[in-house]
Amino acid sequence: MKDIRVAELFAGVGGFRLGLENSSDRFRVVWADQYEPERKIQAAYEVYKKRFGNKEIVNEDISQVKKSEIPDFDLLVGGFPCQDYSVVQAVSHSMGMQGKKGVLWWDIIGTIDEKKPRFVFLENVDRLLTSPGVKSNNPGRDFGMILRTLSDRGYGVFWKVVNAADYGFPQRRRRTFIFAFHKSTNYFNDIKNEFNVKVPADMLNHSGPFNVNLPNEKIESVQDVSLNSDKLNKLSDFSKNFSIKGGFKKIGFMMDNHAYFSNYVAKTRNSITIRDIIDTDVNDESLYLSDKSINRMMKLRDKSSVFKKTKDGHRYPYAMGKVQYPDSIDKPARTMVTSEHSINRMSHVIVDPQNNRQRFLTPEEAEKINTFPSGWTDIDGITKSARYFLMGNALVVNLVTEIGTEINNILDKEPEKAKKISFNLSSNNKLLKKKL
Repeated sequence: MKDIRVAELFAGVGGFRLGLENSSDRFRVVWADQYEPERKIQAAYEVYKKRFGNKEIVNEDISQVKKSEIPDFDLLVGGFPCQDYSVVQAVSHSMGMQGKKGVLWWDIIGTIDEKKPRFVFLENVDRLLTSPGVKSNNPGRDFGMILRTLSDRGYGVFWKVVNAADYGFPQRRRRTFIFAFHKSTNYFNDIKNEFNVKVPADMLNHSGPFNVNLPNEKIESVQDVSLNSDKLNKLSDFSKNFSIKGGFKKIGFMMDNHAYFSNYVAKTRNSITIRDIIDTDVNDESLYLSDKSINRMMKLRDKSSVFKKTKDGHRYPYAMGKVQYPDSIDKPARTMVTSEHSINRMSHVIVDPQNNRQRFLTPEEAEKINTFPSGWTDIDGITKSARYFLMGNALVVNLVTEIGTEINNILDKEPEKAKKISFNLSSNNKLLKKKL
């Protein structure tokens, strides 16, 4: 395959595109969509357009996009919205695929049904594997639904939860990466042949696009589960009945409606720390904390238990553990959040080594923690708070580059002209967007 045509959903400020293009000049984005609901200023779209031009990017609600009008492509990518799976939601109130943004999975499937790509590469939070929560009636249901809907369309899947800091990047960001490949591809046949001669643990340890550049030290005991049975034949039954104690594990693969999964220990590299990327001579006084703000942050970082309210007024307990304060600059950053630069429990606060004063991160440091070029979001009309918000929603670019290198090698073995793909779905296995 000469060029790898890419379509990008939930494109953000272009982290997926930048990471893939850094890995190979064969990746060519032919269409991308970025839309943030209920926001007058579409900041991520404006940054994407500034950095890549406006030829491929559209700013439309994906549920309103006519999928038939998307250009043909080989690889579908996207970091689909995570709020309904995220750890920031209390377990008892996680909506998963029923949430306002969780249902966007069905727009991904709608795109797949219309365009039938050979390969799919996605990213989401680590809690996706246990959603809607380990204390719910259906732990692992949402990720099981993702696997099942892909399997019903003839895809095999590899997944892996990666902590970017384990592999030398400056952020302790744990994200689930998913790579799906259709049975019409040479790669599917290669993996099927491997599975015929390898035990599942060897498949998890060595096969797929996540283990070459991001190797494992060891694989723990392997579990397996069927995604189809008499009780799970209909997707509506699947959504009611499927569960796995504790949810899915951090690494796994799925073929022919059967999933194998385990936890793993990463073969770690020396990490880049905040000190390694810190800006010098930071003169912006709005970044420095007053004594009052320091006291407030110390209280917020302490261990506590509070009651929160849902929109309908229901009160529920929410426990929070103690978080180190201030943040050590001799470690990788914690996970970037959208509320950086505010008096918030999870905002980073460091002691500036130049003047020994406590301050928030600069927008440029936030970008470097996600391995974007410094100044990536610094464009006219984008506020400082918006720049932090964009980085809280972004991904670690160079981690995508590592994975993209191996995806490039996989697709290099595919013929230029793809086999025609068709999905033969029964009425029981079509979209469940309104039924979950």
